[in-house]
Amino acid sequence: MAAPAPGGTDLPTLLRSMSPTLHQSTFVWATLEGDLQQFKIQQALPHAEMLFREAEGYTLILTETVAQEMELDHTFRCRKITLNVHSSLEASGFIAAVATRLARMEMGCNCVAGYFHDHVFVPVGKEDLVMLELRAMALEQQ
Repeated sequence: MAAPAPGGTDLPTLLRSMSPTLHQSTFVWATLEGDLQQFKIQQALPHAEMLFREAEGYTLILTETVAQEMELDHTFRCRKITLNVHSSLEASGFIAAVATRLARMEMGCNCVAGYFHDHVFVPVGKEDLVMLELRAMALEQQ
Protein backbone atom coordinates (compact mmCIF):
# COMPACT_ATOMS: atom_id res chain seq x y z
CA MET A 1 0.00 0.00 0.00
CA ALA A 2 1.39 3.39 -1.01
CA ALA A 3 1.86 5.95 1.73
CA PRO A 4 0.99 9.60 1.15
CA ALA A 5 3.87 11.64 -0.21
CA PRO A 6 5.77 13.38 2.59
CA GLY A 7 6.17 17.14 2.67
CA GLY A 8 3.96 20.19 2.81
CA THR A 9 0.98 20.90 0.57
CA ASP A 10 -0.27 24.30 1.80
CA LEU A 11 0.71 26.82 -0.89
CA PRO A 12 1.08 29.94 1.32
CA THR A 13 3.18 27.94 3.82
CA LEU A 14 5.39 26.54 1.05
CA LEU A 15 5.96 29.98 -0.45
CA ARG A 16 6.62 31.59 2.95
CA SER A 17 8.98 28.79 3.99
CA MET A 18 11.09 28.55 0.84
CA SER A 19 14.68 29.54 1.36
CA PRO A 20 16.37 29.55 -2.04
CA THR A 21 20.01 28.52 -2.30
CA LEU A 22 22.13 29.21 -5.36
CA HIS A 23 24.58 26.45 -6.27
CA GLN A 24 28.03 27.46 -7.51
CA SER A 25 28.35 25.21 -10.56
CA THR A 26 27.14 25.96 -14.06
CA PHE A 27 24.85 23.20 -15.31
CA VAL A 28 23.84 22.10 -18.82
CA TRP A 29 21.39 19.77 -20.52
CA ALA A 30 22.76 16.94 -22.64
CA THR A 31 21.17 14.04 -24.45
CA LEU A 32 22.43 10.53 -25.04
CA GLU A 33 21.11 8.32 -27.79
CA GLY A 34 22.34 5.61 -30.10
CA ASP A 35 24.95 2.87 -29.70
CA LEU A 36 27.12 4.51 -27.04
CA GLN A 37 24.25 5.64 -24.84
CA GLN A 38 24.54 2.85 -22.24
CA PHE A 39 28.31 3.27 -21.93
CA LYS A 40 28.07 7.07 -21.63
CA ILE A 41 25.19 6.82 -19.13
CA GLN A 42 27.29 4.59 -16.89
CA GLN A 43 30.08 7.18 -17.03
CA ALA A 44 27.78 10.14 -16.46
CA LEU A 45 25.45 8.71 -13.83
CA PRO A 46 27.65 9.41 -10.78
CA HIS A 47 27.85 13.06 -11.88
CA ALA A 48 24.27 13.62 -13.06
CA GLU A 49 21.88 15.93 -11.27
CA MET A 50 19.12 14.18 -13.20
CA LEU A 51 18.67 11.40 -15.72
CA PHE A 52 15.34 11.17 -17.53
CA ARG A 53 14.41 8.67 -20.24
CA GLU A 54 12.45 9.93 -23.23
CA ALA A 55 11.48 8.19 -26.45
CA GLU A 56 14.29 9.95 -28.33
CA GLY A 57 17.03 9.22 -25.81
CA TYR A 58 18.17 10.08 -22.30
CA THR A 59 18.26 13.62 -20.97
CA LEU A 60 21.00 14.46 -18.50
CA ILE A 61 21.48 17.52 -16.33
CA LEU A 62 25.08 17.79 -15.25
CA THR A 63 27.78 20.34 -14.68
CA GLU A 64 29.22 21.99 -17.74
CA THR A 65 32.67 20.78 -16.66
CA VAL A 66 31.60 17.11 -16.68
CA ALA A 67 29.80 17.52 -20.02
CA GLN A 68 32.95 18.99 -21.55
CA GLU A 69 35.18 16.29 -20.01
CA MET A 70 32.87 13.61 -21.44
CA GLU A 71 32.72 15.42 -24.80
CA LEU A 72 28.93 15.57 -24.70
CA ASP A 73 27.01 18.01 -26.86
CA HIS A 74 25.09 20.22 -24.47
CA THR A 75 22.85 23.25 -24.26
CA PHE A 76 21.21 25.68 -21.80
CA ARG A 77 24.01 26.97 -19.59
CA CYS A 78 22.24 27.56 -16.32
CA ARG A 79 22.50 27.88 -12.57
CA LYS A 80 20.59 25.71 -10.11
CA ILE A 81 18.54 27.23 -7.31
CA THR A 82 17.20 24.85 -4.66
CA LEU A 83 14.03 26.18 -3.03
CA ASN A 84 14.79 24.47 0.32
CA VAL A 85 11.28 23.68 1.46
CA HIS A 86 10.06 20.10 1.70
CA SER A 87 7.11 20.21 -0.65
CA SER A 88 5.00 17.15 -1.23
CA LEU A 89 5.12 15.61 -4.67
CA GLU A 90 1.33 16.03 -4.50
CA ALA A 91 1.47 19.75 -3.65
CA SER A 92 -0.62 21.88 -5.98
CA GLY A 93 0.54 25.21 -7.36
CA PHE A 94 3.95 25.67 -5.75
CA ILE A 95 6.09 25.30 -8.86
CA ALA A 96 3.37 26.96 -10.94
CA ALA A 97 3.54 30.03 -8.66
CA VAL A 98 7.33 30.20 -8.96
CA ALA A 99 7.33 29.67 -12.74
CA THR A 100 4.53 32.21 -13.23
CA ARG A 101 6.39 34.81 -11.20
CA LEU A 102 9.52 34.27 -13.27
CA ALA A 103 7.50 34.32 -16.50
CA ARG A 104 6.21 37.80 -15.56
CA MET A 105 9.87 38.82 -15.59
CA GLU A 106 10.22 37.21 -19.03
CA MET A 107 12.57 34.73 -17.40
CA GLY A 108 12.71 31.22 -18.77
CA CYS A 109 13.34 28.48 -16.26
CA ASN A 110 13.34 24.71 -15.99
CA CYS A 111 11.92 23.24 -12.80
CA VAL A 112 12.77 19.80 -11.44
CA ALA A 113 10.99 18.17 -8.54
CA GLY A 114 13.16 15.99 -6.35
CA TYR A 115 11.84 13.79 -3.57
CA PHE A 116 12.61 16.41 -0.90
CA HIS A 117 12.96 19.72 -2.74
CA ASP A 118 12.17 21.56 -5.92
CA HIS A 119 14.94 23.05 -8.03
CA VAL A 120 14.83 25.84 -10.58
CA PHE A 121 17.42 26.08 -13.34
CA VAL A 122 17.79 29.62 -14.73
CA PRO A 123 20.01 31.05 -17.48
CA VAL A 124 23.56 31.98 -16.47
CA GLY A 125 23.69 35.68 -15.63
CA LYS A 126 20.08 35.82 -14.41
CA GLU A 127 20.57 33.93 -11.14
CA ASP A 128 21.02 36.97 -8.85
CA LEU A 129 17.86 38.60 -10.16
CA VAL A 130 15.93 35.34 -9.68
CA MET A 131 17.26 34.93 -6.14
CA LEU A 132 16.03 38.43 -5.25
CA GLU A 133 12.62 37.69 -6.75
CA LEU A 134 12.26 34.36 -4.93
CA ARG A 135 13.18 35.96 -1.60
CA ALA A 136 10.63 38.72 -2.25
CA MET A 137 8.01 36.07 -3.00
CA ALA A 138 8.66 34.40 0.34
CA LEU A 139 8.51 37.70 2.25
CA GLU A 140 5.18 38.60 0.63
CA GLN A 141 3.62 35.58 2.38
CA GLN A 142 4.70 36.75 5.88
